[in-house]
Amino acid sequence: TVPYLGKQIPLTIKSSLSKHLKLQLESDRQFIAYIPEQLRENSSDRIRQALETWMRQQIRQHANQLIAKHSGKHQLIPRCIRIKTQKTRWGSCGPKNDINLNWLLMLAPPIVLEYVVVHELCHIKHKNHSKDFWLLVKDHMPDYLIHRHWLKQHGASLMRGL
Repeated sequence: TVPYLGKQIPLTIKSSLSKHLKLQLESDRQFIAYIPEQLRENSSDRIRQALETWMRQQIRQHANQLIAKHSGKHQLIPRCIRIKTQKTRWGSCGPKNDINLNWLLMLAPPIVLEYVVVHELCHIKHKNHSKDFWLLVKDHMPDYLIHRHWLKQHGASLMRGL
């Protein structure tokens, strides 16, 4: 199984006549890895790399949707979004309002990703964790403490990755 959006999704491996490994998510119910015969050796590493690449693309799409949902309320508009592999952070907001997100958030429930995006958007206005910052987060997500707690409780296991 593969952790994705807070669920364990079964992974099926199928042979392929193609020259390249292809990864597909079918109906949010199963991942299928189509593997050419010549790539069968070390296929676990290749599948892991393909899943990471795929999840990096997915988090960018999800993050853009969440930014569109939340940015207009208080004019919290990032300059750009970067997807990273971070060992100790879920996200960050730079001095020029660049938002960095850890792709491993795709393993967490969607609402946790939303919390991190909102958290980083709020840093555009408040570059600290002051009372005003947390009030702004709460204005976007009144139940943010639940998601923050979930991340503190489960974050270490998510950081282990795929």
